[in-house]
Amino acid sequence: MVIEAVFENLDFKERNIRKLDAVCKPGCILATNTSYQDVDAIAEATSRPEDVVGMHFFSPANVMKLLEVYVVLGLQTMF
Repeated sequence: MVIEAVFENLDFKERNIRKLDAVCKPGCILATNTSYQDVDAIAEATSRPEDVVGMHFFSPANVMKLLEVYVVLGLQTMF
C-alpha cells in the first residue's frame, strides 16, 4: 500500500496518483488521504481504479483513533 497525502487540490492529487500508478507494482493499493475530494475522480486518473481507496484520518490524528476508508466501486458495479 502507498498512501498519497498531498494538500486538498483535486488536480494535484490526480497528477500525483498518476505518478504512483506508473511506478507501483500491479496489485499495490493506492490510497489517497482526503477529507472531501472525489475519490472516484482520483481513481479514474489511474489505470487501476479498482486498487484505489480513499482514507480520512480524523483530527487530531494522534488522539483520534478513527479512520474512514472508502472503496471505489467502479462502473461495472454501478450497473
